[in-house]
Amino acid sequence: MKKLAITILIASTFAALGGMRPRQKDTNAAHSQASRPLLDRYGGLSRLRCTNKTGHFILTKLGNRWLFCDPAGNGFISMSVGAILTNGNPTLDCQGKNTYPIYLDKYRDTSSNWGWQTLKRMTNWGFNSVGQDSGANTLPWQTCSKCVWPGGKQPVPLPYITELRPGSYAAVNRFGYLTEPIKDEINGTNSHYASWRGGALFDVFDPKLDREMKDELSKDTQPSTRNIRSNNPYLLGVFTDDSDWFTGSGAGPDFANGKTTANTAWITLITSPVHTYVQSPSYGHSSSFIYKDTKVYSKALSTNPTSPCSTAHPCSLRDYLWQKYNGNIANLNKTWRANYTTFDSTGTQITGEAVGTGDGVTRIFTSKLAHVAVSPYSVLFFVRGEAKAGDCPWFHLGCGLNRKDLGSLGSPIANYITQASSTINYSTGSITITFVTPPAVGTAITVNYICGGWMAGGTGLMDEDGSHTAWVGSNVWCLEGPDPNYPAYFACAGGGGNHEPVPNANPNLGADLDNWISQWAAKYFKTMHDDLKAVSKVPYLGLDTIGAWGGPAYSKFLEGASPYLDGAFVQLLQHGLSPSPAAFQSAYQYTTQYLGDVPLLDFVTMVAEADSSMSCHAASTFENFATQSARGQEWYNTVSYLLTTPGHNGTIQFVGFNWWSWQDFQGTNQGLVSIHDNAYDGHEAVVGTVPCSPPLEALTCGGEAANYGDLISHVKQANALWYQLLP
Repeated sequence: MKKLAITILIASTFAALGGMRPRQKDTNAAHSQASRPLLDRYGGLSRLRCTNKTGHFILTKLGNRWLFCDPAGNGFISMSVGAILTNGNPTLDCQGKNTYPIYLDKYRDTSSNWGWQTLKRMTNWGFNSVGQDSGANTLPWQTCSKCVWPGGKQPVPLPYITELRPGSYAAVNRFGYLTEPIKDEINGTNSHYASWRGGALFDVFDPKLDREMKDELSKDTQPSTRNIRSNNPYLLGVFTDDSDWFTGSGAGPDFANGKTTANTAWITLITSPVHTYVQSPSYGHSSSFIYKDTKVYSKALSTNPTSPCSTAHPCSLRDYLWQKYNGNIANLNKTWRANYTTFDSTGTQITGEAVGTGDGVTRIFTSKLAHVAVSPYSVLFFVRGEAKAGDCPWFHLGCGLNRKDLGSLGSPIANYITQASSTINYSTGSITITFVTPPAVGTAITVNYICGGWMAGGTGLMDEDGSHTAWVGSNVWCLEGPDPNYPAYFACAGGGGNHEPVPNANPNLGADLDNWISQWAAKYFKTMHDDLKAVSKVPYLGLDTIGAWGGPAYSKFLEGASPYLDGAFVQLLQHGLSPSPAAFQSAYQYTTQYLGDVPLLDFVTMVAEADSSMSCHAASTFENFATQSARGQEWYNTVSYLLTTPGHNGTIQFVGFNWWSWQDFQGTNQGLVSIHDNAYDGHEAVVGTVPCSPPLEALTCGGEAANYGDLISHVKQANALWYQLLP
């Protein structure tokens, strides 16, 4: 029923198109090499002429359609594959056998020849570009010595997308560019935020994020960066950061798919305004960190701005609210029905309070702080004037304590203090710190902390920790009701299933916080855009990805991102909002309304778990189909619809489609090829031993536990659709 509905809709859309039109489909001719239209060296379609004298890919409009325009001046739609990689060693199949040796038997390596043959297969199926997170041996600028590549150069050069991760890397100071990492706001929340803590909410107002991006782009020793700076002719564009580690960029509340992301403004409101120590960062799960610069800039930056807060001049949450309510907390209280005493914190910063002095023998120091109650995340111990340890409160995962008002003390320095016996009682001020090696004679041990602030009786707006449920509510997904333009698919309607609880915050607070989300998004994307454009002219494509699980990101997030994007990588898939094709169509209109007339690429993940080499695993949480053929049909339906249907702005905005991923992995059937490196084409992925399909017919395929269906035929048809576009 769903496929019938979408097919009828596609047919009606073809008839209504203005500007560029699709050719009449010829399913027999579309896949033959003889009928493939003339393409230039970059894969551009020679009869789709566009103006480009830059020497690199740009985004342009022909009629009512957005396209990539390649360096040769021809139109291009990117049909890419993400994560073109081999699986690791070992990777076990459903029979417990390591599949990694298959690569060595088949290709004699997992690098140059594997990459060459893989690109041959991809391009034979109509894919024309290399997506994000792919191996170096698939990239057009890669060279090698003493390898099978003719002349040591990539034999199949394809346009590609590259990805930087400045937010994630700044959060762990991966390259050492920063004096210290930026903060993850989720790490500073308490039990009032009970949602999944696997992602991160980076403190995007911290100026160190800007420093990270600038420094990453300055490193000409890195080939990927060098190609960005030189405007490599094969580079389609740049992503910054992965939405897996970017709370707020996922599925928004206006379309129910069971995967609604947490509200970034609500998290910012309740996080501690200072962080001194983190036990284990979300991203990378690396060693702990001390923060000497304790401020959480997104929440607490206090500049009392004179320029109006806007997406052009984004403000911290504190400054946004300060400006809106004219610096008068009584105005905010009246609107929210709240009782704050100030826009700031009422906590008192205590600095340099003595804990003890080393004598070269004593390892355990006990003391009672002079001021209570103590705010969690504000405690920082100094030894000989250097910050060495901080607090990890009872409610934080990994602190090892379940007793209210108790925190452990930890240090990023290995074997420096014994965390199991180093504690602080926030209500009484009692502290015990146990050193592994006794501090030397005369070593001063002091502590900084805040009393009477966040979670310690503070009455300022910056002391909000989520406990004022009368106006803050407890719903982390939705602060307001449904978008009046798209009321039918709202996530926070209660009742379970794909739905979250109904909103319970004060509606005026909800509106204020939701409106600030565009400020938060604008700050991130403006920083990324401006730093990239200072050194490169290639398109900025935003995050990998905006939206998730077939659902669009929140409208406020889209509005904040829009001014700074040359193109956007979204997730729209009919089945992602199953069972209603109308929900998918509305999600497309919603995305294009709030992002504006911005070129789009679509990220698509689909599985057919039961009809794959992953069939021994539990049913996938991805968009799951009964057969490989049905999976392929969904790719065809999605590409067909988005290539032919105008969005909210009257334009056809899709310039690319990204299949994730090359090969099955993570126990799911995400791949075009199986865990045994067999194409899901109805021929290779079978029980027996068979010659591989062209163009690898000289190699051997097969060896599956069962015979699996044909995905690739539908994929070829979908990938050929853009060739049929007429100027």
